[in-house]
Order: sequence, then C-alpha cells, then structure tokens
Amino acid sequence: MCIMATLVGLSAAARAGTSEYDDFREVHRQGGDTAEMYAKREAIFEARQLQVATHNARHESWFLTLNRFADFTPAELAQTHGYKRAGGRAQGAESSFLQTGGDGSDSGSGNIDVSELAKTVDWTGRMNSSNFVHDQGACGSCWAHAAVAALEAHAELNGGIQGKLATQEIIDCSTNPRKCGGTGGCQGSTSEIAFQHAKKNGLQFLNGYKSGNCPKKPQGLNVLGFVRLPENKACHLQQALANVGPVVMSVDANNLHLYGGGVFSGCQPDTIVNHAVLGVGYGTDPKSGKDYWRIKNSWATTWGEKGYFRIEKGPQSEPDWYCGTDVKPQDGVFCEKHPATVRVCGMCGSLSDSAYPITGKILPLLQRAGLATKVFGRRVAKHIARVAGKVATKFSNASNLVVNVAKNHFTKF
Repeated sequence: MCIMATLVGLSAAARAGTSEYDDFREVHRQGGDTAEMYAKREAIFEARQLQVATHNARHESWFLTLNRFADFTPAELAQTHGYKRAGGRAQGAESSFLQTGGDGSDSGSGNIDVSELAKTVDWTGRMNSSNFVHDQGACGSCWAHAAVAALEAHAELNGGIQGKLATQEIIDCSTNPRKCGGTGGCQGSTSEIAFQHAKKNGLQFLNGYKSGNCPKKPQGLNVLGFVRLPENKACHLQQALANVGPVVMSVDANNLHLYGGGVFSGCQPDTIVNHAVLGVGYGTDPKSGKDYWRIKNSWATTWGEKGYFRIEKGPQSEPDWYCGTDVKPQDGVFCEKHPATVRVCGMCGSLSDSAYPITGKILPLLQRAGLATKVFGRRVAKHIARVAGKVATKFSNASNLVVNVAKNHFTKF
C-alpha cells in the first residue's frame, strides 16, 4: 500500500506542469503509469508535438496529428505492424496460389497498358458490411486483418455475402512452419498464409468461431485460392484494383502512426516493408494534384481518414517509380532463408507484395444448398450442388477448382 501511494504521489507531481499531456491521457490512455514510465511517455509526447507542428508548418500533401499513438514507445509502435520477415517467399509446390497463368508462377510480370482503365476507383462505394475497419490492437496481426478484410470484401462483391469473418481463427489456427513473415499469430505472418488457411479450411463467421477451437473440417466461407501480383509493378496493381476488387498490399508503416489525412509521401526509396493493409482504390487528389492509392488500415476508425489513408501512387508513365532497397527483408513476407536485401518500389514499398483472394460467384449457391438440406432434405441439396457445379463450369475462370469446392462442400450432406 505504501508503494502504491508513493507511485500515485509521484505521478501526480509529474503531471502538475504538463496539462497538455494530461488532457491527451484523459482521452487516449486510461489507467496509471509508474513515475518513470509517465516521464518517459511525457518526453515522447513532447517530441511528437514538435514533430507534428514542424511537419504541418511545411504544408505538404498530408498532415500529422497527435492521435492515440503520440506517446507510444518504439516497441509499442512495432507491435502495431505484424511482419517479421524470416526468409525467402514460398514458391512452387509449397504455395497455394491460384495463378492466372495456371503454372504455379506469379501472373504475367510484364508491363501492361492501363490507359483505358477508370481514372478513379473506390470499392467502398459498392460495399456495405465489408467497409468495417479492423483494429488489431497490440497484436502484430496486420497480415490476418488485411487478408480477412479482403475476404470479406470479395465475398460481398462476388456473392452478396455480408458479415464479419473470424479474424481470430486465422490468428489462432494458421500454420506457418517456414516462419514466413514471423513465427505466426501476434508474432507476424503473411496474408498469403491466411489465404492458404482459408482455402484449406474455409473461414468461419465471427459469431460462429470460439477462440482456440480450430476447425477439423472445412466450414464457413469457401475460398478457391488467391492471385499474387507481380512484385513492384504498379500497372498490375492498378488493373486488379480497377477490374477485380480490393487487394492486400504491403507497406513500410514506420512513419504512418501520426498520419491525420492527405496523400502521404514521407518514405525514402530505401525502406523496410513491415505492414499489411488493404488497397481499395486509387485516384487523384484535387488539392495537391498527386495520384494516390486509397488503403484501409487495421488501426480502427479513429486513425487517419476514418481508418483509411492515401499514399502517393506516382506517375503512370514511370513503371519503375520510386524504387529502392529493403535492407531487412526478414521484417516482411520472407521465410526462414532470405536474401540480404530485396528491391522494393512505390512509396513506402507499396508495390512490393500484393495479392487478392478468389471467392467466386458460386458461394451464394453453396449457402442455399446448405439451407435446402435443412428445409427440403438431402436430395434437393445434392441437386443444387450439381447445378452449382454446372454454373461454375460455364462461367468461372477457375472452373475446375470451383467444381471441386462444390463437390467437397456437399460430401457432408
């Protein structure tokens, strides 16, 4: 009790002359700190006050603000990321990629003409429930939140399926034996591994998953696979965002925590990619004239532009714009064995690693078949399964995979 009283007294004394920081704590940091930690956070806050004021006085294309991260220690800020690269990327037979070429390699890596694509794209205007902004908290699980946000978006766009998916299932149950992006869970992994889990096991909806109860058979949302875009190619990312839907992207988030709005362009070409996010569109900012990618983060709606941010896209006429070197590939999507450095392009390495899931228009039929089993019995469910397979064969770009999913899904009926 005496120790507690001493800490409270010291904390009160420390607060006497720091009303601005006290006001900040009232909003953003409930609960006490030791005198030592209070002083440390106060010093951090004051340094960031100066950083925000200095930056905003330059009137650049983005502004900074004193948000909830303003007194976070460097270690606490690092926990808001989620990539800890530990080696070379999964390739060949070990990957679960549904590639557009069908040969297990990345989709065609040459430059493509994007001049006829829409000048502005924003998928949030076509979605409802999947516009929900995730909050990863202090868990280094950006990889899971970005992947699940992509799955929610594509399920709604392609199949009309609305609802929050169980991100915690991905965090709890995704296996990462090669330590790609980290050791798994809150210690980092990759969105491709999250997609791989969803392809193999399905993904339950939020209200159907009990923490730690990993599925023993496929259930929930069925995922057919995913496409990994060529590295460092803006044209491929733009084409996917224009024609397919939201895309998981990777960025260096070290300078993003105090972002308040505008088009961010505060990274150097040499950058360390450490954070997974969801690209939802692109456009041109009328105030600065800069082209941008619009991106959903996983730091809640109180951050940035209501949970989103815009990052400079670069000129369309320069396919290799803003390229540099990532000197710590172990902090991103690489696995146990990795090169010493990797080439990254785009502001904050935003073109370095991108992928999107394939959910397919077959999903509503699968759901209806499950309902038919309950209402009409096994025979009707099997008939709907056959119809689903025929529809997939006729209309899907990945027909064989869709048919197999349909058959596997209905083996339990």
